[in-house]
Amino acid sequence: MTIGGTLARVMMCLALVFGIWNPTGYCYLDWVRSAGPLLSEKAAATGALLTLLVLFIRIAHAALGRPGIGATVAVMVFGALSLDELDVIDLNQPRTRTYVLLTCAALLLATGMLWSLFKERVMGQANYLNPPP
Repeated sequence: MTIGGTLARVMMCLALVFGIWNPTGYCYLDWVRSAGPLLSEKAAATGALLTLLVLFIRIAHAALGRPGIGATVAVMVFGALSLDELDVIDLNQPRTRTYVLLTCAALLLATGMLWSLFKERVMGQANYLNPPP
């Protein structure tokens, strides 16, 4: 697990979450809602994004479990509240809250993917041997 591999996984999760929806208007959901005859392209993109999202959620859930997901979410919430108290971010603005929520969702997926790799390398236990949730 190198720094480059870690950054690639984090960036991949950020791209997936922000690519599906973000408040700028340049995202998958806005593209699907737009009028146009690109039905086959929209169907293919829907299948690809849905497959990736389910795969990432499955990996994160298998690696972290409910206690790990709860702990990760707690750390992110306390981190966001700490940044708000230090006046780094302003959680009173809806746009900021949206970006923080999307970033936390992406980092939760990335944490699950990285923990899965860490667990496999340290303990030799692969997550695909566990039953699905």
